[in-house]
Amino acid sequence: VATIDELRKNMIEPFVYRRYLDYGVFESLRDMKALIAAEVRKRELAANIKLGPGGIREIEFIAQSLQLVRGGSDQQLRCSELQVVLPRLGDGRGLATTAVSTLLAAYEFFRRMENGIQAIRDQQTHDLPGDPQDRARLLLVMHYADWDTLMADLDGHRLRVSELFAEVAFRADSSPERSQFAESLTALWNSAATAEEWEGLLQQNDYADAGKLAASIVEFANAPVQRQIGATARKRLRHFIPVFLMLLQERKSPHIVCDRVLGVAVQILRRSAYVALLNENPAVLERLVSLCENSAYLAEEIARFPLLLDEMLDPRLYSASITAASMREDLHERLERYGSADSEQQIEILSQFQRATLFRIAVADFSGNLPIMKVSDRLTELAEIVLHHALDVAWADLTRKHGQPCFTGEFGVRTAGIGVVAYGKLGGMELSYRSDLDLVFLHNSSGTGQQTNGDKPLENSMFFGRLVRRLVHFLTTQTSSGALYEVDTRLRPSGRSGLLVVSIEGFERYQEDNAWTWEHQALLRSRAVAGDAVVAREFERIRVETLRHRVRRDQLLADVLSMRDKMRKQLDKSSATLFDLKQGQGGLGDIEFLVQYLVLKNADQHPAIIHYPDNIRQLGALGAVGCLEVDDVARLQEAYKAYRLCVHRLVLDDAPPLVSADQFADERRFVRAIWQREMCA
Repeated sequence: VATIDELRKNMIEPFVYRRYLDYGVFESLRDMKALIAAEVRKRELAANIKLGPGGIREIEFIAQSLQLVRGGSDQQLRCSELQVVLPRLGDGRGLATTAVSTLLAAYEFFRRMENGIQAIRDQQTHDLPGDPQDRARLLLVMHYADWDTLMADLDGHRLRVSELFAEVAFRADSSPERSQFAESLTALWNSAATAEEWEGLLQQNDYADAGKLAASIVEFANAPVQRQIGATARKRLRHFIPVFLMLLQERKSPHIVCDRVLGVAVQILRRSAYVALLNENPAVLERLVSLCENSAYLAEEIARFPLLLDEMLDPRLYSASITAASMREDLHERLERYGSADSEQQIEILSQFQRATLFRIAVADFSGNLPIMKVSDRLTELAEIVLHHALDVAWADLTRKHGQPCFTGEFGVRTAGIGVVAYGKLGGMELSYRSDLDLVFLHNSSGTGQQTNGDKPLENSMFFGRLVRRLVHFLTTQTSSGALYEVDTRLRPSGRSGLLVVSIEGFERYQEDNAWTWEHQALLRSRAVAGDAVVAREFERIRVETLRHRVRRDQLLADVLSMRDKMRKQLDKSSATLFDLKQGQGGLGDIEFLVQYLVLKNADQHPAIIHYPDNIRQLGALGAVGCLEVDDVARLQEAYKAYRLCVHRLVLDDAPPLVSADQFADERRFVRAIWQREMCA
């Protein structure tokens, strides 16, 4: 038989607190308020401190409506005690701190007055007394000298509560009376107007590309989803359409913005609480239109993951600084909000956090608040935070069942650790929005007694294999917020035919005896990003040793040129009219291969140049030791940054890394000249 707690958790709470933000609550709240107001007038309840205007019931409605909106994703709001939940709502969850103080003060005042009223004649009533003797008793309870002063304070509390109630519940109705144009837009939508009718109205009101915009509106009106939605969604859509279309009036390409926003609308109509969110929050709708105007990538992200609309409620979206510390704090708060969560729930929370943070970084990027190098830094830090937490969850899962992996070495019994090594874009701290994670997994178990110490012991090799498979599963599995990342493990020793997780000793032997030049190139852009600190130090020792002393420098140039030629033939999309920023001659790929060749060539004599895993700082190190002229380094760095900035902008517009063939002409000539001098002399 289910316990009360189980019934509450499994049946009652999922019914009361919806999984997604439910801004339809405010529509219901307004309807309920209208019914109560009618009842107050009918029964003459203006003197009722509970049901009257600005009374206890309005405070309860404010708190409960915000609880219903956010309680599905925030367990700390699932609380029945109003004086407990109000401060939580003030913690960035719908109410300003001053509003919370106002409501708490009013609630405490009303409750003291309620207790006094009910104590006078021992009756369950909330009506102010009319009898002079009863009023005198209430004054005594409330510690007031006269009735007028008490009523003035009561009216002040009621007024402030009513204003806050209106601010929360009637925010979408606070605009001036609708214009004639808005009425005309509504009439056309309600009448299933033709494209010609739409075009005529839009042209009269000076919309650019009125014909294309009209076609987009009619296509949306006739979309299959329109036949699948109910009356509530239709009502919300009727409110949304004219307000949205009026925001397009001053846009340069309104039909493009319209297509992107309506692409979001198609995805949210079946969960029309999101349409209610846009109706209830005009500022969010304006932000949505602005983001869709500037970025196809962001529009696509919002359409795929409507939960991102919640991020747009935060007015700091365009202004708040994003740091590794703020990201960690955000994740910690999200996990705390959810309370106790199993591993799958933690990964769902992690996925929501990653998706929201990725979105915030992209917004900061396109709005110019983050320079290109900082964008990659933030994306890289985000991936590292995700890896750390996902590894912790996977480790906790396995050790709970099998115990800690142990081994006996020269210093006695020790716990074995695992290290996650990043290669490629993550290793080089140049992650982009759609980058895969190139990962290699190493453990330091050796000696004897290599098994876990739990009730169901496993050999350490099997334990670490299961651990890595679970971690990769966490990272790549589709949740309701999407997969965290795509993971590529092919850079491990022996590639696909090799073990998924390798011992440090085995990794070192492979680097000594079997690694190819292209693997040395990859090793240049590698670093430990998560896991055991001892494993990380051992990896870095092997990396330095390999890059200094294991590179076959007699065939290095031929190997690098051969690999670059092979990549260009397979991947270069340049043409007579287009330049491929990544693979074209004089582009990003040439700079990367040039840097890798020069670092590998000189690493034995100048070990400082292999300290950093990223191209910009490797270039700086080459200049510092005299392997490149300082002026050449500066120009290569500027070209590299310019290319990467352009690639980022194209990604945000959902476009391939191709530009007109006449763009970056000076940069490409310079890169080719340095390539010719260093690689073909």
